[in-house]
Amino acid sequence: MLCEPKSRIGLLGALYFVGILAASTIIPVGFISDQIGRKLVYCATILVQITACTGLLFATEMNHLYIFLFMFGLTFPGRIIVGQSYAYEFITPRW
Repeated sequence: MLCEPKSRIGLLGALYFVGILAASTIIPVGFISDQIGRKLVYCATILVQITACTGLLFATEMNHLYIFLFMFGLTFPGRIIVGQSYAYEFITPRW
């Protein structure tokens, strides 16, 4: 990454947030989780996140880093929104 231009390195950080924005506006995670179940959607997003993290770990080119950071950003709404509502199902009324 030392030989890469600063603009390409800046794009690397921005693609994570572009993935979050794309997933938040295009993919209706809440609706999908209501239709097929929160557990399935949550597990699917965790599997995609594991794939993206593994890809980031073994990436050899900047283009691979771009793809895997975008994928990592796509998992954010599924992990946060669905994961939080799935966890609330286990909380007792006392809490």
